[in-house]
Amino acid sequence: MDLSAIPYLLISRTLELSYGDERVFVCLCLVDHLCVGVGPTRDDAMALMTAELQKKYGQAFEPDGEELEEDETGAWDIDEISLN
Repeated sequence: MDLSAIPYLLISRTLELSYGDERVFVCLCLVDHLCVGVGPTRDDAMALMTAELQKKYGQAFEPDGEELEEDETGAWDIDEISLN
């Protein structure tokens, strides 16, 4: 998956836990707000968000170069993807 093609928000927060402070990264997909990745590093958070997108939309986000198709109005509608 080409992450430069998917808008996302990446933030980090420090959590106060009983054994000490822990820094976590949260990566939120701006196309589908239900696809979120949380991990100890930026790369882990982005990989988990990507895995959520692939799990939810299947082949539409595979790295083989397949792209989303436009509908008849020319708009991109991610909710209308059908899996074959």
